[in-house]
Amino acid sequence: MTWLDGKSVVVTGAGRGIGAAYARAAADEGARVVVNDIDAEVAGQVAADIRDQGGTALAKVADVSQWSEAADLIGYCVSEFGTIDGLVNNAGLFDMSMPGEITESQLSRLLAVNVAGVVACSMPAIRHMRSRGSGSIVNVTSGAHMGIAHMAAYAATKGAVASLTYTWSMELAASGVRVNAISPLASTRMGETTAGFLETNGLGRINTGGSPAPEANAPVAVFLLSDASARVTGQIVRIEGSDLALVAHPAVLEPVLSTDGLWTPAGVAQAFEERLGQVLVPVGMGPLLRAEYLSGGSAFWDGTPEAAR
Repeated sequence: MTWLDGKSVVVTGAGRGIGAAYARAAADEGARVVVNDIDAEVAGQVAADIRDQGGTALAKVADVSQWSEAADLIGYCVSEFGTIDGLVNNAGLFDMSMPGEITESQLSRLLAVNVAGVVACSMPAIRHMRSRGSGSIVNVTSGAHMGIAHMAAYAATKGAVASLTYTWSMELAASGVRVNAISPLASTRMGETTAGFLETNGLGRINTGGSPAPEANAPVAVFLLSDASARVTGQIVRIEGSDLALVAHPAVLEPVLSTDGLWTPAGVAQAFEERLGQVLVPVGMGPLLRAEYLSGGSAFWDGTPEAAR
């Protein structure tokens, strides 16, 4: 069985790491793939590798943060392959900072690629897919959007991707276009950056070799792009090595009604004392990840320096 036979797919940020794994897996399953990256050399190499293995792939250099280039990327897929059936919004930047030290340039770069880039690619893709009555958008979010210390700006951008996924899936529910997201885990340059940041700032060390290979994440992308996922939309799929799960949507918990319909500061304090304070929601992704500090703690830590553990 070829899961994506005859489908045309764009994968952004596909020159390295998980993006390259998505592109290769899609091609292996019969898709015609546009391999996008801002780096022409790596995009061309991935596309050439796919063709060497008997697949169909073209490289397309585009900066997804530039709306005109993003539109050209989607248009290129349509012009070369006749349509676009799937879009994997994988392109992204990663950065970390100590508390109070996020800079304007850091935030602007992350927002431009991780959020605006997703929207810029998705808008023309969605328009084309809606006109055909079918298609699949696969966004790439991160467990960081649930909270990982020193990743605040990056986490915020990935939280935005999650919100886009939820909202677009609702808006497009009757159109035949589905929108989902992957929350992946792999040994990539992001892990190397994290390890360097931690050691530089005295926050401990992580075993970057303990995470799965990028290819371990690709089957989820193939499934979400395929017709087998026709009934799946608005979901974030977390894959972490051998673990596969859905990420719970944000929800309102334990509503407390005011006796007279109005709240005062004293009434809010009483509600927390008597009820809400007993169900405070745990914060952070740390306990859910399997990668570990060399000393035994979670690789995606709770912010406590290693020496204090």
